[in-house]
Amino acid sequence: MSTLAEIEKAIPQLTVGELVELEQLVRKAKREKAGSTRHSVLDMEPINLGPMLRPLGTREEWYDEMLEGRV
Repeated sequence: MSTLAEIEKAIPQLTVGELVELEQLVRKAKREKAGSTRHSVLDMEPINLGPMLRPLGTREEWYDEMLEGRV
């Protein structure tokens, strides 16, 4: 693929993993072309915080915790 139009045509056929990889490649290429030493939070790679240990609960449960001082 050598033109932007060809790339745009291929995007709908990519898997989610391939889209993530493409996004990372584009960000890396952008940083290299810019040659900037400044960093942005948008340049950071996504992080995985692991599985959720317990559900967050409902809004009412949050209010009950705040009123009881369990926060």
